Amino acid sequence: MSLDDDKDNARKRFEKAKNEVSEADVEKTAKSGQEKFESLDSAPPGKLKEIWGDIKWMLRLIKDYASGEYREIPWGSIAAITGAIIYFVSPVDVIPDPIPVVGYLDDAYVIKLALEFVKEDLDEYKKWKNA
Repeated sequence: MSLDDDKDNARKRFEKAKNEVSEADVEKTAKSGQEKFESLDSAPPGKLKEIWGDIKWMLRLIKDYASGEYREIPWGSIAAITGAIIYFVSPVDVIPDPIPVVGYLDDAYVIKLALEFVKEDLDEYKKWKNA
């Protein structure tokens, strides 16, 4: 299987997760995402280093959404962020995380897809959070 095939499979799994997200998934994912984040925060792996700050913001946003503190965001953006975090925390990836060097490539790709989709909404959230 090629890297392009892996990316295509990862994108398909992300799209499926994004389209199936429920309100309950947001709360559950905020918790599981935080646990995975904490386990990796001292040394983010590989390609995730480049987007680690964005992952932090995504987690903060879905936690604030789940708590009801921040709701000024379209459902599609919450679903995309939640779908990406579900993919990130899932032990079943297209490329298994424990594989050295490439294990987190698919996770980084999915997070980047979500970031492209939610950039403006995430920027608005950052402004709100920093105000």
